[in-house]
Amino acid sequence: MDNIGIQLKKIRLNREMEIDKLAWLSGLNAGTIAAIEEGDLDIQVSILTKISEALNCTFSIGDVSI
Repeated sequence: MDNIGIQLKKIRLNREMEIDKLAWLSGLNAGTIAAIEEGDLDIQVSILTKISEALNCTFSIGDVSI
């Protein structure tokens, strides 16, 4: 199973979206998004919610969908 960072990067690239644009849409720092995608930063639910809203998608973590 892919970790959340890999899922995030796949969705972002599928939508041909740069990290800077996702950062702007989500109100997050581009470095934060990059660190999540690389698996260097554990993601908080509040951050995942902002990213999923910006990408208009859902993410699954175990039995929980966001």
